[in-house]
Amino acid sequence: MNTFIQKKKARWTSKQETFVVQPKILIYVLGEPFEADDYKVSGEYYFYDEDGNEITLYDWKSTSLYDDTLLSPKEFWESDSIYEFSIGAEDKPQAKKFKEWLITKLVNHLKISI
Repeated sequence: MNTFIQKKKARWTSKQETFVVQPKILIYVLGEPFEADDYKVSGEYYFYDEDGNEITLYDWKSTSLYDDTLLSPKEFWESDSIYEFSIGAEDKPQAKKFKEWLITKLVNHLKISI
């Protein structure tokens, strides 16, 4: 089974996958995201796997930081709507493993909380 651990900061990653979810569900399960570049990314989560590979989960051009017609970062992260998030990793297999782990984590957490 793959294990991913949250951390405070990651080096550079590249978008390899996407994941759709309500932003407020991520906050409920993972906690508040870290501030990012305050332009194209309003919040970001950092992880690493058992081999030390770094993974990031972030919104991309989803808020008024990038486009004034979009929701503010606060409104976005409190939203009930489903949005696409980017999964950054060194390669697709790492991102796919992370995506599987994240789905399991969200489902298990929400089952326990209901």
